[in-house]
Amino acid sequence: MVKNSKYLIVLLLMLVASGLWAQSGGKFSPLQRDIEISRVTLENFLKKWDGEPLLNKVQEATAAYTKGKGVEFKIEAPNARIFLDGRITWSNQSDKALMDTFYDEEIIRLQKDRLKVSVTKFLEDFNSYLPEIESNEELSFVFIVKDPVNKKEEQPDSSPKQGLRTYQIAFSISGADLSTMKSSAWSNNEIENRIKTATR
Repeated sequence: MVKNSKYLIVLLLMLVASGLWAQSGGKFSPLQRDIEISRVTLENFLKKWDGEPLLNKVQEATAAYTKGKGVEFKIEAPNARIFLDGRITWSNQSDKALMDTFYDEEIIRLQKDRLKVSVTKFLEDFNSYLPEIESNEELSFVFIVKDPVNKKEEQPDSSPKQGLRTYQIAFSISGADLSTMKSSAWSNNEIENRIKTATR
């Protein structure tokens, strides 16, 4: 069976879409095409993540390229409400206290570690799909982590420890390392050691 075949359909659709875009006279550069393919693959990869459970509910990924800086993927990844015990409804009044109790410093560290593991695995499995960038540029994965809301226009209710679990964390790898990784088939550990982490 083809490696990562569950993503093959998505990639074929993306390739067809980019071909149709080119035929229609649009300006869809190879870099933009590769960024879009990578964005869709990343979003699906994280939503179907089968490693140690993420403590986030991945919603969507966006991507942008800036010359001299590189490609940045932004991933909306609200905190998961994994402690609801099968309940369907969320009570802002009583359950926000559970968020404060569950998401302590240790769980936040675990959450960040698991996000890094997922990025490392994505780079290992899908590096051949990733866009070619300059050696002085970076490929970055920025996770936007905050409490979930019931409706998009709502803001989450504040609670004493909400600030602890509201942050952005960026994992990045240089264009030079990305190029070497593609040609050398780095191990998972080698990739993880080259990833830089910054919390915003």
